[in-house]
Amino acid sequence: MSFSTTEAGVTRIRNADPDDGKLLPKERDTFLLLSGPNHNLFGERDPKTYGSTTLAQIEQRVTELGKELGVKVYGGIIMNPGAFCHDSYSVRDAISGIDTPVFEIHISNIEAREEFRKSKTAAVCKAGCLFGAGVYGYELALRGAVAYAKANPVA
Repeated sequence: MSFSTTEAGVTRIRNADPDDGKLLPKERDTFLLLSGPNHNLFGERDPKTYGSTTLAQIEQRVTELGKELGVKVYGGIIMNPGAFCHDSYSVRDAISGIDTPVFEIHISNIEAREEFRKSKTAAVCKAGCLFGAGVYGYELALRGAVAYAKANPVA
């Protein structure tokens, strides 16, 4: 697995091999921020629903909060799966098959939107779910994931 760091200090995974996960430490002070399809359009696409904050700004804010909380943001999982949450059983199966805490986040309240948007992945997210808190939800999710990890240390 290789990483790169943006000018804003955000660490990104550049490429990974499926076997890399077997080599990662089981530390609960490292969190991976995953974003679904079209999230690179945050700040431009449907600002009434998703706001004007860009994905790069979200990543920077979460990275800064991680430093404040004493955790690295790139390895528990904070995930905004976007459309993958309501039509991808493979994401649900992948989450249920790992021991890593997963916290699902959505900018809009998907439970109050169209029926097809309701999450199928939320039921297996071990650390929690947060819908409808806007981009601030990413920061709340990191705080929740850190609290979950501290309360549930790796055996």
